[in-house]
Amino acid sequence: MNGISTSRPSIVRGNVTNPTETTAASPVHRFSFSKGALRLLDLGHLSAVDLHRAYLGLAEAQGESDPPLLILASAEDHLSVGAAQGVGAELDREACVAAGIPVVQRPLGGGTVWVDRRHLNYFLVLPRQTGIRRPAEAMARFAPILCAWHRSFGLDVRLVGDQDFWLDRQKLGGTGAASIGCSLVLGGSLLLDGDWGGFVRCIAAPSADYRVALRRILEESLGSWARHLPRLPAREALGAALREALAAAGWDPQVEDAPRAREVQAMAQAELEAADWQQPGRRRVAHGIKIKNGSFLTERHWPDGSFLRVWTEAGRYRRVWCSAWSQDGARAMAGLERQAALQFLEHSLDREDARLWQARLEATAVWAED
Repeated sequence: MNGISTSRPSIVRGNVTNPTETTAASPVHRFSFSKGALRLLDLGHLSAVDLHRAYLGLAEAQGESDPPLLILASAEDHLSVGAAQGVGAELDREACVAAGIPVVQRPLGGGTVWVDRRHLNYFLVLPRQTGIRRPAEAMARFAPILCAWHRSFGLDVRLVGDQDFWLDRQKLGGTGAASIGCSLVLGGSLLLDGDWGGFVRCIAAPSADYRVALRRILEESLGSWARHLPRLPAREALGAALREALAAAGWDPQVEDAPRAREVQAMAQAELEAADWQQPGRRRVAHGIKIKNGSFLTERHWPDGSFLRVWTEAGRYRRVWCSAWSQDGARAMAGLERQAALQFLEHSLDREDARLWQARLEATAVWAED
């Protein structure tokens, strides 16, 4: 379950948990879970609401001594907003209604996520008896399995920022974790294929040009399996490769055809909070959104009619659009680090304008999440 932001650290009925992010590739520790049974359950294709009710209900139904459970499911196109987010601050309600895009305030926290019908979502439920308490520990142990799953199809991904999986410079998936009931739940998605058009139309944007820039940046920064493979693997092949990766890591995956009776009841009774468009709240990323780990697109406008749009990534300016200087000036700033960009403005503009735009640049650019 992924899209723009895959850091999803909190839970309506649990504790906020958020792995620390860095812009460098994270080391993948070469050790596995203790050997034992793991239930594997493919729920097929679900509605937006049913997807989130499924992992919530299944997690709440597990006892402390139950074995781990790995859930697979795809779902209809929808926008998934973190538990602590203000929906109205992140999304354009009229655009969502016009496009017919469902909006779900999910139990897991973090940022706004585009869930495409062609993504394959997974949720690993780790009851207390596993001894896994922290998201960082779950990722350190499960990331090698996820990497092996990708590599079964020739995609040599690496873990970046403790949450994302990248192929070269493109993000191919992300994860987030939360405590639900007596379990830690690690969720994520495989970006098999998809289209960012629905997300771009529905995100709250400061201008039409921001949406144009956003779509181009998403297509450059976020990849899909379909871009790298001549043909997407069938669901059965994905399941078989996952079972092989689990077995190689010391697990005994046991495929089940359907949830158990008490789990079906728990899924049906799972309560999601209705998206509250009037809920006060600020954007998770001020004046814009997170593209991927260490990458942000932001935009601000001022009463004098001027504007500034900034794309930052890995501690540098990827691109800057501004009403105050030429395209040549904007191109000259591409690739500059933070202080170098401020010095460039000091040498390129007169003293008063330089101070003004240095301050505006500093107020607009985002380098890391709060």
